[in-house]
Amino acid sequence: MNFRQMEVFHAIMMTGSVTSAAKSLNITQPAATKILRHSEDQLKFRLFHRIKGRLVPTDDALAILPDVERVFQEMRAVHQSLDDVRNARRGSLSIVAIPTLGQVALPRAIAQFARERPEVPVSFEIRAKRYVMQSVATQRAEVGFAFLTPTHSGVETRPLGSGRLVCIVRRDHRLADRTSVTATDLAGESFITFSKDQGLRPLVESALVNSRIQFSGQIETGWVSTAWSLVDNGIGISLVDSFSQLDRLYPNVVAIPFLPELPVQADILIPRAKPLSRIARHFVDLASKVLSEEHGKAPAESPPP
Repeated sequence: MNFRQMEVFHAIMMTGSVTSAAKSLNITQPAATKILRHSEDQLKFRLFHRIKGRLVPTDDALAILPDVERVFQEMRAVHQSLDDVRNARRGSLSIVAIPTLGQVALPRAIAQFARERPEVPVSFEIRAKRYVMQSVATQRAEVGFAFLTPTHSGVETRPLGSGRLVCIVRRDHRLADRTSVTATDLAGESFITFSKDQGLRPLVESALVNSRIQFSGQIETGWVSTAWSLVDNGIGISLVDSFSQLDRLYPNVVAIPFLPELPVQADILIPRAKPLSRIARHFVDLASKVLSEEHGKAPAESPPP
């Protein structure tokens, strides 16, 4: 029996008549009758008795029904798998991100993704930029997120969204009510800067290089989140990226736009040798939407397949 013949046989067994079977298969009754007769001719045994206008399954038909039913169960499973893949419900997603993007913005995107794709397992790590680059290059992670990303032979970088440099101060600080600040406004403050390995350091230095201002003291840290914590504890002020948005964790800290505006580009990192899966592309779309909502800008163009 070929698959079409099994379809007709199975439909008759389920509905009890050729007419109903033909209707369920969207074919004519004569076509269904012809397929049934051809099946019986090939099999060289009867599948149904014709008794007073009714079709009654033979013992042979009842004997092959479980095997035919298994074929249709497997086909339904295949169709479900195809639908899951088509709608990005099949597979898994591994994400790695720097702390600035991984502490607030990406968890919001992951939460929305989990609501939409609860059957897709997600692995999410927050790591230093070097580890993010290595994880993506070696395909331990399918997609990474960072900013001010250096060139890497094994990593393709695509724009995700654009932020800017902001000044963070405590709410009781003299600058807290300002709508913007410049380098000269920071004179005399205790300033929290970044270590040489931190990607923001060159940008912060470029913001201050021509100001020739004097600070009352400086503290160096390797993490943006630590700068927020130090500011929250009244130790000083700092210049950070607008993506971090850790005021949710440190409500006593406010972020003020720094002028002149210094852009900070957030990037999507993917393995150069492997395109993004449907699932990863869907997540990237969500992440781009979240970042655009937070920064009031249009989302970056979705990565191509």
